[in-house]
Amino acid sequence: MRTINHLSILAVASLALSSLAGCTYSTSFKGNGKTMSPVPANQVTVAQSKDVVTDPFTQLGVVRTKAPTAQEAVDNAKRPCGQAGGDLLIMNTPPFESNGSWRVDATCGRTNNAPAAPAGGNGRAPK
Repeated sequence: MRTINHLSILAVASLALSSLAGCTYSTSFKGNGKTMSPVPANQVTVAQSKDVVTDPFTQLGVVRTKAPTAQEAVDNAKRPCGQAGGDLLIMNTPPFESNGSWRVDATCGRTNNAPAAPAGGNGRAPK
């Protein structure tokens, strides 16, 4: 009887781990070809929708990410946006869960008040 219980526990654990394994990180950025000086990811602000953005901005592209949590998905979207020169990440939809992972679909923009790239740096946040 103990063998059956142990096998059941192993089967449940295996299923749980396989569902977590399906949750991977991925990021894609489709830019519009405009080249701007990079902005550190920690200086990219997030707007919940275009309706709440009051400052004029230039659209640089669209970012789509997937991660285990909503916050990680947003953080992953800020990175390529900043590298493209964006200082504004505008959610096209709120982060949503799909097949065990969180997804973000957002527009990357640059405002007139975007921070300048650090002197002698590459615009990336320090590690």
